[in-house]
Amino acid sequence: MKAEYKEECRYSEEIHEDTKEVFEKWMRRYGWDIPELDEDLAAKLILTEMRKALEELEAKYCGGTSCDTEPPSCDS
Repeated sequence: MKAEYKEECRYSEEIHEDTKEVFEKWMRRYGWDIPELDEDLAAKLILTEMRKALEELEAKYCGGTSCDTEPPSCDS
């Protein structure tokens, strides 16, 4: 198994947690600035911007298409 796949298996959960933490950080920031926050709308706006950022990264690292590289099973 390639070393990159081993790292993916090793860090997958952390990447998910970090991504959620970034989202939650921005939800808190919106809440500080907007007293009567519409959380659903704020979440949609934040997720849209996060998606745009991911699309820029995919364009840079995946040739403009979705990366969707699935590593081999991480069971071992």
